Order: sequence, then structure tokens, then C-alpha cells
Amino acid sequence: MNANDATLTELATAQTGSMVHDDAPNAPAGGGFDLIVAAAAGSALGSSGAPYTLTISAIDLTTVSQPWPPQILHQAFDTASGWKLSGTGPDYQCTQTIPTTVPGGPGGPLAGHTLRFVASLISPGAQIVAIRRSGPFVLV
Repeated sequence: MNANDATLTELATAQTGSMVHDDAPNAPAGGGFDLIVAAAAGSALGSSGAPYTLTISAIDLTTVSQPWPPQILHQAFDTASGWKLSGTGPDYQCTQTIPTTVPGGPGGPLAGHTLRFVASLISPGAQIVAIRRSGPFVLV
């Protein structure tokens, strides 16, 4: 990886407390699930402290709408935001688990809907831009 670049490497839904991708992350009838966000950064950027904004949006593919407001997280390439050496080279990696509550709860208005997440990592001045989408998933 370029020493001054970053990319989002994973965006996946999982049962609460799990790191394993799940197409029905709140089954059976749970009120929430986890969103797993993983990224990688080059050797110069990964511990630089440079700021970025991570924006995560949900899209309801069934109704072609946004079921809840996007999450906007102001972070930096530093240990406080979870960045650490990859262990296999000079690059850095970061994996975050974001608990997500199902609006209306299980069996609510989103039950049976297919959704997907889209995330973007953007530095000030857009010097670093990365976009990733999750696979589709169904809420119960």
C-alpha cells in the first residue's frame, strides 16, 4: 500500500458480539446488531494523527429510502481511533465494531426489508478518499 494512502477493507453486519458476517444480523428477533468496519493505511499515514471523517449511511433497498440518519464520526489516524501496526509489514490497520439498534425493534416497520450500508472515509481537502459498501442484509 502507498505510504500516504488509506482504504476501507470491510463493511459487514454481524450478530451482536460476533465478528462473523451475517445476512440476517438481528435474527432471531434481536433489537440490534453490530456493524464491522475495517480499514488499512500506509506506513506514513497510519500513525500520523491526520484527521478524517467516517460517514456511515444505511439504505433500505426495499423502499429505496434512508431508514435512519447517517452516523458521522470524526476520527484520526492514531491509536485513540484504533489504528495499529498490521503485524505483517509497515502498514496500519483499524477494525471498529459499531453497535446498531434496529429502528422500531424486531418485528417493527423494517422487518423483512433488505438493507445495505455505505461508508466513506474522507480527509480534510479530500486528499484521502475511500468508499465501501456492505453486502445486502435482511432485518427480522
